[in-house]
Amino acid sequence: MPAKQSITKLPPELFVEFCAYLTPSDLFILSKVCRKFYCYLSAPNSFSTQQIWKKSRLKFMTNDLMPPPNGMNEKCYVELLITERGCQICKINKKCKIYWEFGVRCCSKCFSEKTIMVESYVDYPRDLLEIMPFINKYGNMYYWKERLDFDCDQYTSFFHGYLSNLQSWLDVKKNKFDSIMKYAKAKQKKNEVKKISFSSDWQCPNIPYV
Repeated sequence: MPAKQSITKLPPELFVEFCAYLTPSDLFILSKVCRKFYCYLSAPNSFSTQQIWKKSRLKFMTNDLMPPPNGMNEKCYVELLITERGCQICKINKKCKIYWEFGVRCCSKCFSEKTIMVESYVDYPRDLLEIMPFINKYGNMYYWKERLDFDCDQYTSFFHGYLSNLQSWLDVKKNKFDSIMKYAKAKQKKNEVKKISFSSDWQCPNIPYV
């Protein structure tokens, strides 16, 4: 009797075909089976790897067919979309929300701990703050504190060095900011339409009285 071949010995081309039948959640489980599978499914610059995640997303996550935002690969995008995996920060709270402006899925507690409400331009340079992704919540603007502090340090370094380099850096940040906020707005609009559609489906039909 021939020995059974281990799935871990599948050649790459058969591995790709096998993955075509798996949901995104199954792919995450598969990536933890062995180092070989992890490498197959986690290579950020591999076209084959990203196609595996893309095909699985389009096949099994039909509620969200929008492509990932600029700068985010398919694997990271899929991971962000799987809300049932819970908060990406504390890894505990299952009730969470995707904040596309920050590219993170987190619970309300972690959101409060990781963001900062900026009421004035006293603590941060105005020209930097105006191109940092933010959340408008209850009329207040919230920023991801770690990102804001990091970029503020970079801004200071440029400011005390070459101002021409500072302007080039700000231009790049502005383009990225516009792209992020435009994408976040599109996602928000899509979710609002989805909620309206869901609400309409559950409304009782107007039945005339006899």
